[in-house]
Amino acid sequence: MTPLLLALALAAAPDLRPRPPHPDDTHCEKCHTTDGWQEVAFAHERTGFPLAGAHRRASCKACHAESFTRALGRDCGSCHRDVHQGRLGARCAGCHEETDWKTRFDADAHRRGNFPLVGRHAFIPCQECHGDRRDRGFSRPTPQCLACHQRDYDRTAVTAIDHRAAGFPTTCQQCHQPWRFAGAFFAQHEACFPIASGRHAGIRCLDCHTSFTGPINLNGQCNTGTAHCQKCHDCGRHPQVAGFGCFDAKCYQCHPGGNAGTSALRGGGSAALRRGGRIGP
Repeated sequence: MTPLLLALALAAAPDLRPRPPHPDDTHCEKCHTTDGWQEVAFAHERTGFPLAGAHRRASCKACHAESFTRALGRDCGSCHRDVHQGRLGARCAGCHEETDWKTRFDADAHRRGNFPLVGRHAFIPCQECHGDRRDRGFSRPTPQCLACHQRDYDRTAVTAIDHRAAGFPTTCQQCHQPWRFAGAFFAQHEACFPIASGRHAGIRCLDCHTSFTGPINLNGQCNTGTAHCQKCHDCGRHPQVAGFGCFDAKCYQCHPGGNAGTSALRGGGSAALRRGGRIGP
């Protein structure tokens, strides 16, 4: 074979020498050992991004498809598609484990946020407040009560005291417990007329307050004029009180604690009653 033919044959023959799979001029010993190409000894934690969870099982090329020398962004969006479309921020680790995409944001994690889950809120499905999980939108509702309970607030016009007409605030927790709406309670009422204990424990607002005019100031002074005692109580036990007149607004004058067995008369009471005067408006 002539030298010319030999040169042409060598030029046409495939190059069987091992070629590095990386486009960069790299030093193999920085990542590989002599035990085999699959054994990678590169200390990834030195880059500031230690490999943990599913990242340890991923192939190098899964993240470094183009170059091993070009730095990648450390935020999750550099490699992972944001199915939430930016609505929940860029910190995936705040809700997800590194081992998989299963959420770890539970009631305990929620408690560290701006809306701790207590009472019934801790047991309802996430999608009741955050939307259908199938679209992965997971919207962030406002922490205001009416964002979820507007219908309950409006329904009080039929089932309880009309909150809108009474001018009640929309901060439901001022009167209601997180387990249920029934059994409203607020400290101002307890100081004025106890309903958390005693004969009137557990009664509904509507049992006593059947009508009112204008907004009610829940933080104001005691206003017994809206309570209709005769809806449940009669005045037949007062014949011994000279000049007694049966008026709702005056029951509280003698029975400030709501206990029919005790009366302010026994401790001095009303001067008008001691004189045999009439209780009246």
